[in-house]
Amino acid sequence: MLPIADRAGTIATRAAGLIEFSATLTWERAEDVPPAPTLPLLPETARGSVVETEDPAGGRREILGELLALSERDLGCALESILRSLTIAAALSDAILETRAARVAPPGSAPAATLQALAFDLSNAGFSVRFAPSWTPVPEGAIGLGVLGAEEELRGFLATHPSWEPL
Repeated sequence: MLPIADRAGTIATRAAGLIEFSATLTWERAEDVPPAPTLPLLPETARGSVVETEDPAGGRREILGELLALSERDLGCALESILRSLTIAAALSDAILETRAARVAPPGSAPAATLQALAFDLSNAGFSVRFAPSWTPVPEGAIGLGVLGAEEELRGFLATHPSWEPL
């Protein structure tokens, strides 16, 4: 069981996968560095964060980012969109492009029987229960449980319950 920052009692039926990526654009001359590349808007099925740092004197721009999506397909499409945009920006400005990407966590879903058992135990302990997908990545084999608003109570429940243990 992984306590997550969703509303208290929310059991994650699906958890987002996470890809971390980085890119470096390098130009031969500092004056060749164009205005910051415009990365595309992510599809509605993905979320992300990107940080760009620039060394104009050195003709170098570094981009670090994370992508989240609830399915493998959506995660792959979001990464493809970002990489395609960076490749086009590099090609149009004669930059050398280096990229790296790593899947940190795959999107996942918990078995229905496990979700049902957790919901039953939470309800019997007096907690409100709801089901929803979560944008928080959860390790394989774990279930995300929202604790926001009842952190101490739910952590206490998990610490003392014989079937559930917090990660």
